[in-house]
Amino acid sequence: MTSADRLVGWAPWLLVVVLLTTCVEQPPAPTIGQPIPDFELTDLQGNPFRLSEHRDKVVLINFWATWCPPCIDEMPSLERLHRALNEKGLEIVAVSVDDSLDEIETFRKKLGLSFTVLQDRGARISHAYQTFKYPESYLVGRDGNLAWKVVGPRDWIAPDLMLDLVAFMKSDGVM
Repeated sequence: MTSADRLVGWAPWLLVVVLLTTCVEQPPAPTIGQPIPDFELTDLQGNPFRLSEHRDKVVLINFWATWCPPCIDEMPSLERLHRALNEKGLEIVAVSVDDSLDEIETFRKKLGLSFTVLQDRGARISHAYQTFKYPESYLVGRDGNLAWKVVGPRDWIAPDLMLDLVAFMKSDGVM
């Protein structure tokens, strides 16, 4: 049997897979000014975290992976942002799409991350948010609505970005 014959034999199955994946309806991507989908995941110690239970703070959700170089570069500035604004009402939640809990914990310890780190095994929440480029971040106001969406890494403690974050937090009533 030639390679071409084998490919022709797989063609009907490939068509079925393509049709099934395109027929599955995805929830709409989060939209600025609209409620962001709630989720529940566990942190690295196995404690549950439900987004809707953190409405007393502004929440920055950061989707990332230990194998993602831009994510690795961004994490130290997220930690500095956490140390600067956590007591003022900003909660940082890093959602890792890694499958290995041990790799995530090793990464967290290596960088000394003190903010909440969650595991999204299978990227279920990431896909529900239609997040496919890492890192990707969502700033959620106390009302549960999406305020900002940021695709790609940022220096979260850059002066202009810090001023914008503080201004948003003040307007949202947490400062």
